Amino acid sequence: MKKILFICILLMSQFTFAQKIKDFFYVEPNTKELPVFVRGNLESQTILVFVQGNYGENGIDFGRADYARWKKSLETKVAIAYFDQRGLNKSVKKIDTTRINPAQVAKDLIAITQKLKEKYHAKIYLFGHSTGGQDVLDCLAKFPKEGSAIEAGIVFNAPITSDFSPERYKFYRPQYLKNLATDFIARNENTDYWNKALDWMTKTDSIHTPEISKRWNTYVDNAFTPTERNTGLGMALKVVFARPYNPIKYLNNKDNKLVSDLLWEAQRSVNRWELLPQIEHHVLLIAGQFDAIAVPEELFEAKKHISNAKLVVFPNCGHRSFLDRPKLFEKTVLNFIGID
Repeated sequence: MKKILFICILLMSQFTFAQKIKDFFYVEPNTKELPVFVRGNLESQTILVFVQGNYGENGIDFGRADYARWKKSLETKVAIAYFDQRGLNKSVKKIDTTRINPAQVAKDLIAITQKLKEKYHAKIYLFGHSTGGQDVLDCLAKFPKEGSAIEAGIVFNAPITSDFSPERYKFYRPQYLKNLATDFIARNENTDYWNKALDWMTKTDSIHTPEISKRWNTYVDNAFTPTERNTGLGMALKVVFARPYNPIKYLNNKDNKLVSDLLWEAQRSVNRWELLPQIEHHVLLIAGQFDAIAVPEELFEAKKHISNAKLVVFPNCGHRSFLDRPKLFEKTVLNFIGID
């Protein structure tokens, strides 16, 4: 009896193990561009391609360190593919700067999703935070047919405007502070403070100078305290001893800054409002009630421009919805992709 029980347990453990995945490969093996790290549970045959926010940030480091703590949440139900953008952790002299642009980022996302589809025969979702969410939207808009391997897009805390968009400073962010102040006043919370904020914003036509921007930030920062997560020694060790991390190049940081600067500057020519109506895929938009970077007002407007979009606004949440409301974030994402 004990022998039979042992065999059953062994078979069950092998079945469970077979669903787990921890893999690393290059989408372009010859040049070793586009490294991809896949981890999680493939039982649902679903992979989320995480597109890191902030130009020039390493997505694989984010995953290896388990900064978002998805290893014990989302990754128990699905697999997540983390990747590094083209040019990161490369010597500056070797970077082909002509290929560091939004169009190439979109093409790289297509290449990664096609490789994952071919390799794992899974359902693939683009899954982007902040500027990574912008990349998801741009990719779906520019390559609707080439993106046939993509099931849908999940975009969280992504501003639709860029630093070069006049409407960001003349309308969306001023309107965010007005709505914020009005809400606090209606709830009778710190009314003197928020009446001053509302009066100031009403008399200020735009956030067009460093002084005005600083005052705007002071007001909105008092609305909510975001969840912070320190990057300790344990996180660092998980990254340093894993491929393709290169401590010397990363600490030097010139290559990452170059990629960041090029992609940031390229936003001058992007009008995302014109791109959104071209999206044919289903898209889940997640906004934070107190997100002063990707203000909810922009996401409400974005939903109107995308034919198959769903918008969820998380209460008591800032720019990092996955940290501020982790359980709600997990539930919302899994519900959208049809996993209980």
